[in-house]
Amino acid sequence: MASPNPVARAYNGLITCLAVISGFIFGLMAFFIGADVFMRNVMDSGMPWVIEATEYAMYVATVFAAPWVLREGSHVSVDVITSVLPQRYGRYVVLVASLLGSFICLIVFYYSAIATINAFERSSMVYKSFTIPEWWVNFFVPFGMALMTIEFFLLFWSRLVHPSTATSGNQV
Repeated sequence: MASPNPVARAYNGLITCLAVISGFIFGLMAFFIGADVFMRNVMDSGMPWVIEATEYAMYVATVFAAPWVLREGSHVSVDVITSVLPQRYGRYVVLVASLLGSFICLIVFYYSAIATINAFERSSMVYKSFTIPEWWVNFFVPFGMALMTIEFFLLFWSRLVHPSTATSGNQV
């Protein structure tokens, strides 16, 4: 069910859009890796930039997809403890884990934002196949961690308010 709140709708749209972009990036990676292998084996000349571009693309696609995966409950979760506990206690473990996830993501957001700002202020560059400002690469960590902080908190909140969501994904 769509939320009547325009901010929630925009946020949900952003998370979904990032997941779609992530899928598109993974598709492009598969195409270019295949094209590079074909060119190296058939034409005896590849595209040397593909490996580095794929490294960056995998990083960005993962950051873009992570909040959606968490929301949908499609992430890997270890339920060894909660599966043997009575449901009431298992719910508390899940609540604490969601709140802890939000807190950890907030800490990573903070320190990665500082690193990104420092890279911007120093005008540091990454020299590989591509020469790009370091902050362009660093930016995706605080961006993703901000969204993951929100998603973990929304997961915590939905499980707190609606105990029946303890095993399902999250929607704003």
